[in-house]
Amino acid sequence: MGIFHWIDARVDLVGIKRTLLDRAVARNLTWWHTLGSATLAVFIVQAVTGIVLAMYYSPSPDHALESIRFLERSVASGTVLRAIHHWGASAMVVLTVAHMIRVFTMGAYKFPREINWLLGVILLFIVIGFGFTGYLLPWDQKAYWATQVGTNIAGTTPLIGGSLVTLLRGGAQQGAATLTRFYSMHVLLLPALLVVVSSLHLFLVVRQGVAPRASELEKNAPAKTSDPAYPQYYAHQAHKAKSGGYRFWPDIITKDVVVATLIISFLVLFAMFVKAPLEAPADPTDSSYVPRPEWYFLPFFQLLKLVPGSFESAIAMGVPTLMVFALLALPFLDKKSIRTFSRRPGAAFTLGGVAIATAILLGASIRDEPKNVIAPEVGRILTSTERAGRTQFERQQCGGCHKVAGMAAVPKKSDAPDAPDLTEVGLRHTTAWIHSYLEDPVRFHPDSKMPAYGPPTLSHQEIEELSRYVGSLRGPDPNKAPQYVDTFPEPLKAKESSK
Repeated sequence: MGIFHWIDARVDLVGIKRTLLDRAVARNLTWWHTLGSATLAVFIVQAVTGIVLAMYYSPSPDHALESIRFLERSVASGTVLRAIHHWGASAMVVLTVAHMIRVFTMGAYKFPREINWLLGVILLFIVIGFGFTGYLLPWDQKAYWATQVGTNIAGTTPLIGGSLVTLLRGGAQQGAATLTRFYSMHVLLLPALLVVVSSLHLFLVVRQGVAPRASELEKNAPAKTSDPAYPQYYAHQAHKAKSGGYRFWPDIITKDVVVATLIISFLVLFAMFVKAPLEAPADPTDSSYVPRPEWYFLPFFQLLKLVPGSFESAIAMGVPTLMVFALLALPFLDKKSIRTFSRRPGAAFTLGGVAIATAILLGASIRDEPKNVIAPEVGRILTSTERAGRTQFERQQCGGCHKVAGMAAVPKKSDAPDAPDLTEVGLRHTTAWIHSYLEDPVRFHPDSKMPAYGPPTLSHQEIEELSRYVGSLRGPDPNKAPQYVDTFPEPLKAKESSK
């Protein structure tokens, strides 16, 4: 206790406790009031998991994907840790939007909470920024091409579009500078902004108190919140709402802890059974890849598909601009003192319309048949080179001799030798070895009955495509570390000279 008194005399711990925990709060608060603290709890989880992930991540195009694979293969619980961080990003978006809907429906953006509403809007876009910048970090196909589309949309901004794209990408093209910038924004800039803005947000919540229920702020209220008499009316009603003896500790914080614990527990369990996706390495030459962003961006991307090309740029910038303006202007345009949602038909119509439109666009986007089909024998979407190799694999009827788990069964050739199973061949041999073997199998095994596919049977490009596909066959566990056993025969010239 001596240490406590020593610190208390210098920083006033008792005063801090009285201000934060012993403060009076409005009575009859609902479970919906816990959404703000639940969002804060998930952010703490994101910060902790993000710090651990950053210890293993290499922000360079050559090593980004491999560093993630190393994390999932070699670090204890690395796969679950990354999944928690990945799905936690979606949880942050859901909770932030749900919290803002709760504030909107209860009219809690009105006097005296206009500034807190503005801070909440800023927090929403910071959370979206986290999702956008974190999307590129795996540097796989989906990350690369979805970010390419996102930065192209930013380029449609009138007057500053070109400069904005250059700022985001670090140059004219998307590459190493883009990854470095997105990484720095994701781990430095956005966390700093989030801490500052959320601290101001929480300070105002403590200063102003939790908003009372809407019905307690309407009886005999002035018609508008801009009425000179309204501040005094509000202060009187807020004081009455706090007169029931409710305290933040333990009356309210107990609910906050229960909800936060349930959400975090669900997030961890979900991450244990649903891994974070990881596709093939980014291939800037694969223009046939069709990017699909995270689910919370899908409604907007689906909207862009529905408008003619001449209007796409106008919609791409017009809709987000309109949404930002509407959210920021809301507390200054709606000055009626009525807060009960059922008595605000305009608010109900607007929220219902946005919700229905978003659900329709999201459903339509999900129903769209994706062109990027996961190859079951590989467990991911193939690159354009690997897809061409798969076509060669089928054209040459390789499945008539070799078995590959996950591929459709191919009738065995009548004269087919006992060929090895290729299900995990990519774990044993490199692409370079497979390429050389396909050109002339007899050089590796004199008794091999496999035909040579070197020119003129197949071109060097076709053999490379086929070897890339065969090298992608790594069995049901994509995170299993390869153990190469390549042995190359002596060059033919060397053999001849030794005779």
